[in-house]
Amino acid sequence: MKNKQLLLLLFCYLAIVSCKDALKADLESIRNPSDLKYVEITDARESRAITTAAPTVQTGGLIPTFELVSIVKSDGTVLDQSYLQYVTIGQATTKSIAVDEGMVDANGNPLTSVNVTNSASNGIITIAAGHNFTAGDYYFTIKVTTQANGQVYSTVFDKAFHLHIGPLLPSNLIYSPKNQNLVYGAGSKTSAPILPNSNPDVYFELGNYTDKLSIDKQTGVISLASNYVYTAREVLQPTVRVVSNISGEAIAFENKLTVVITDTPEVMPVETIYVFYPTLNVNAAYPTGGVGYTVQTDIAGLSTRIWGNRTNSIASYLVAPTERPATNTGQTILETCTFSSASATNPVSAWMVTTTQDLTPYQYGYQLSFNYYYMPAYQTYMADGRTPTDLEVYISTDYTGGDIQDANGNWLNGTWTKVNASMKCQRSEGRSGSNSIGAPWGTEFIGTPYPGDQKGADPDGRKNLAAGTFYNIWVKCSYDISVSQLSKNFTVAFKVASYFEGGLLNNTTAPGRGGSYFISDFYYKAVEH
Repeated sequence: MKNKQLLLLLFCYLAIVSCKDALKADLESIRNPSDLKYVEITDARESRAITTAAPTVQTGGLIPTFELVSIVKSDGTVLDQSYLQYVTIGQATTKSIAVDEGMVDANGNPLTSVNVTNSASNGIITIAAGHNFTAGDYYFTIKVTTQANGQVYSTVFDKAFHLHIGPLLPSNLIYSPKNQNLVYGAGSKTSAPILPNSNPDVYFELGNYTDKLSIDKQTGVISLASNYVYTAREVLQPTVRVVSNISGEAIAFENKLTVVITDTPEVMPVETIYVFYPTLNVNAAYPTGGVGYTVQTDIAGLSTRIWGNRTNSIASYLVAPTERPATNTGQTILETCTFSSASATNPVSAWMVTTTQDLTPYQYGYQLSFNYYYMPAYQTYMADGRTPTDLEVYISTDYTGGDIQDANGNWLNGTWTKVNASMKCQRSEGRSGSNSIGAPWGTEFIGTPYPGDQKGADPDGRKNLAAGTFYNIWVKCSYDISVSQLSKNFTVAFKVASYFEGGLLNNTTAPGRGGSYFISDFYYKAVEH
C-alpha cells in the first residue's frame, strides 16, 4: 500500500515539474509579434466604404492589439488627420457572462461569471463611406502589441497593408431635360450631361448613331454630325459611354436622352415619373402595416380601426385619380376611426409610416413632390369650438426605422418636421348625391384644412367657413420637396393626433367626437424642370 502511495506522489511531482517546465518554455518562446499579413484590396472606390479581412500575425498565442501608425501614398506623402479621421482598426473585446449556479474555478471557488474575449474584429481596418481618399495606392504602417506577465511585446510593421483605390465611376448620367430637339441647319446642341457623385476626370463617346450624331468628348454635349443630311423627322436614343481618364474603365448609359431631329423647332414633352405609388393594400382592422407602410400605435384610445382597410361607406365614393397606375388593381383606402360605437372618444396617437425612399437619383433636373388624398370625417367640435383630433403630416431625412414617438410624445428615432402648414391642398367639388367623389377639385390653398364643418368658435384660428365644410369631404394634397431635403432616407409619416384629456361623449355633457380619417393614393412624383 505504501509503495502505491509513494508511486502516486512521485507521479504528481513529475506532473507538476513537467507543467512548470512547459510553462517556462512557453514564456521563453514568447517574442515580439511577427509575420503580420493583410490581404491587399485592389478594387476599392473613391468615397465608398472599405473593410479589410481579418489579418494574421504570430504572437505566441497572445491576443494582440493593433494601432495605426501612418498611411502614405505611393509618392511618399504622409496622410494627415483629415484622412485618418475616417479610418478605424477593430480591437478584441472582453465581457463578463453569467454562469449557472454551482460552477467553480480551478481552486474550487464558486463562480458567478466568466470573462469571454471576442477577437472577431481584431485588426480589421475600416474606412468609412464618404472618405476623401482619391484614386491611387496607399500603404498602412501598423503597430502590433501583446502583453504577458507584465512584459510588453510590440512590433511596427512598415507598409503592412496595401490599398488601391480606383476612381468612383458614374452610376447615373443625366441630360436635362430628357427629351431634346435638334433642329437641322440651326446649329442645335443638347445640354451638357450631369454625372452626380463620380470622379469628373472622364471623357464621352457615342455608342451608336455615330453617322447621325456627334458628341463633344470633353463636355458630353451632342449635336448633329457634320455630314448628316435631313430627310425626315427622327427620334433617337443614343447610348453614351463615359470613360475614366484614370483607369480607362467605361460605363455605357442607355435611355438617358431622347433626341428628336426636325427641320423646324418643336416643343418637347416633359417627363413625369411616379417614383413610388404603393397600393396600401391590407385586410385588417388593426394591422402592423400593409403594402408601402407600417403602423405604430402609441395610444389606441377607443379606436375601432387603426390604419386598416376602409369599411365605412362614406369614403367609398372616391373616383380613381387619373394618375393611378393601371397595375394598382388592389388600391386600398385606409381608415382610422377614433370613436366607439357609442360615439365616445378618448385620446389617441397612431402613426402611418410610409416606406422610406432614396430620392437622391432625382436631385438633378426634377421637381419632386409627395401627394395623397384624404378625408376627415365625422369630427364634431369640443365645448370651446376646437377639433378633438387632426391628421398631422411629418417628413424626415434621417429616419432609418424604429418607433417614432412613445406614448408621452417623446421623440425616439429620426428627426421629424411637421409640414401641414406647407401642404398645397384642394377641396373636392365632385359629388354623387351628397357623397364626395374627388374631382373636380377646387381652388388651391396652402395648409391642410381644419377638420369639421368650420362653424362656431375658433380658438385655434384655423376655421375657414368661406371655403366650405370639410365634414366628410375628400382633400387632395401635395408637398414640394426641396433639393436640400432630398436624401437616401426620406420618409413621410401621418399621425392621427388628439388635443384633449379625459373623454368625449359627443353630447352636451362632454361635446366633441374625434371622427375618422381616410387616406388613399399616396405617391411620389418627379417632374422634369
